Amino acid sequence: MKLSRMVQKAAALLIDFLADLWYRLDRRHREIARRNLAFAYGAELSPEERERLARNVFRHFLRFVWEMAELMFAPLSHLKKKVIIVGNEHYEEALAKGRGLIAIAAHAGNWEYTVMGYGLQYRPVAVVARELDQPLARGLARYLRQRGGNWMINKQKGLKDILAHLRQNRVVGIVIDQNTTSEGGLLVDFFGKPARTTPVAAILARRRDIPVLPSFSRRLPDGRHLMIFFPPIPMRKTSDPEADIRRHLQEQSLAVEAWVRAEPSQWLWLHRRWKNQYPELYEGL
Repeated sequence: MKLSRMVQKAAALLIDFLADLWYRLDRRHREIARRNLAFAYGAELSPEERERLARNVFRHFLRFVWEMAELMFAPLSHLKKKVIIVGNEHYEEALAKGRGLIAIAAHAGNWEYTVMGYGLQYRPVAVVARELDQPLARGLARYLRQRGGNWMINKQKGLKDILAHLRQNRVVGIVIDQNTTSEGGLLVDFFGKPARTTPVAAILARRRDIPVLPSFSRRLPDGRHLMIFFPPIPMRKTSDPEADIRRHLQEQSLAVEAWVRAEPSQWLWLHRRWKNQYPELYEGL
C-alpha cells in the first residue's frame, strides 16, 4: 500500500512537470486557453486567476492522456470500478418509454472513461464521434470507444445510424460543446456569448419526442470518475418549431455551462469555441 502511494505521488509530480513544460512550449494552445478564459469570464476572474486556471487545464488534459493508455490496456474489471454513476434512474425512466434516449455530454472530466464505465456497469451506448483522419489514430479511437462493448457512430452523415439505435431503445451519446459550421449549427449563448452548437438532439426531441438528458463527467480527487445523469430537458412544443428547437438547444447549452463553471479546470478551453462568430479572438493562432 505504501509503495502504491509512492508510485501515485511520483506519477502526479511527473504529470505536473510535463504539463508545465507543455504549457511553456505550446504557444498556440496556451493562447487559445488564455483568450477563451478572458472572453468567457471577463472581470469575474483576475488575470492571476485566469493564468492559474489555464495551467490547471493543461494538467487536466495531460492526466487525460495518461488515462487513455489505461483505457486501452487495463482490465475492464478495473475500469468498471473506477467510474461512479449517479442518477441512472433518469435513464431508466426515459428508456421505459421505448423511444431510446439521447445523452448530451460535454468535453468535461474524462468523458471517454465515464462512457466506457457506464457501458460496463449498465448497458452499451452508441457514441457519436468524428472519425479521425489519420488511419492509425482512427483505428485506436474506434478500438477505445468500442472496447467495453459500446458502439461508435461516425459523426459525418450519422443520422441514419442514430435513428437505428434509437428505434432499438438504446442510449445515444452526443457531445455538443464544440464549434460547428454555419450550415450544421445554430447560435445559442454559451457563457453569454453566441456559439455555433449542433441541434440534432433538439431536432429529434421536437420531431420524434426523443428524451434528451444531460450527462456530464468529472474526475474526482481520488482518481475515480464521476458521471451524473440529470432529468430530461423538457421540449415545450408551440406553433413555431424553429423557436422550440432553439429554446431547447439553449437549455442544453446552459446545462453544459453550469457544469463547466462548477469545475472549469476540467473543460476543453483549448478548443476555439467561438471562432465562427468572433474570429478576431483567435487572430494569429
